[in-house]
Amino acid sequence: MSKDKRLNEAITARQISVIGEEGEQHGTFSRDEALAFASERELDLVEVGERDGVVIAKMMDYGKHLFRQQKNQNKNRAASKKAEMKTLKITYKIGEHDLSVRANQAKKFAEHRHPLKVTLQLRWRENQFVGLAAEKMDAFIQMISEFYKLEGGVKKIGTAFHAMLNPKN
Repeated sequence: MSKDKRLNEAITARQISVIGEEGEQHGTFSRDEALAFASERELDLVEVGERDGVVIAKMMDYGKHLFRQQKNQNKNRAASKKAEMKTLKITYKIGEHDLSVRANQAKKFAEHRHPLKVTLQLRWRENQFVGLAAEKMDAFIQMISEFYKLEGGVKKIGTAFHAMLNPKN
């Protein structure tokens, strides 16, 4: 049921077929009788449909219904949040301090359960230092191996090295 359903006095039909909270039929009443019938039970009348000119209304605690609906939406929203893929870029000539800064970033990503992609791109004349680049990539992966595990190894695609890592635990 959406929030724009008519309830209680907002229902304008002359004849209302009343359904109980568990789906049991209570019969067809005039509008005033149906409202009195629901208020005796301290419930709201919520219009759910129409058949042959007779409005069908269900008796329920509408506030409780909206609360449950909101709670389910929040639960679904929380469950649907995916871990976002994070990317860290390094170079073959990156300094030790800058590498430790990247490792600290990776640690924060791991705490939030984000998978990580590490990229090392070689440009122009840097392509002659493939060995140094591979060593730098391996050294960085060793630095973050405490909280990330390598999936599928380091791959060299074109002039770049790529490594996919998933958080441990």
